[in-house]
Amino acid sequence: MNSNNNKKYWLDQAKNINKIVYLLYAACAGLLIVEFFYHKHGHFDFEQWFGFYAWFGFIAYISIVMSAKLLRKFIKRKENYYD
Repeated sequence: MNSNNNKKYWLDQAKNINKIVYLLYAACAGLLIVEFFYHKHGHFDFEQWFGFYAWFGFIAYISIVMSAKLLRKFIKRKENYYD
């Protein structure tokens, strides 16, 4: 078998990663703009605020990351635990 370790992949180039990031920004901005054009039927009044679900998702993401950092302090093992 011929192993070719020098093979370049699409995501190895920084410009392609930037394309993905900009595409994500554009998708988020597009979804936020779309909120102007439809009527929401929320169960609570605060669900009808502009950008509520965007902010809710962002705050939920941040709280999960911060709680994982806190949880890591309790369940972390020493480096030589399995030796």
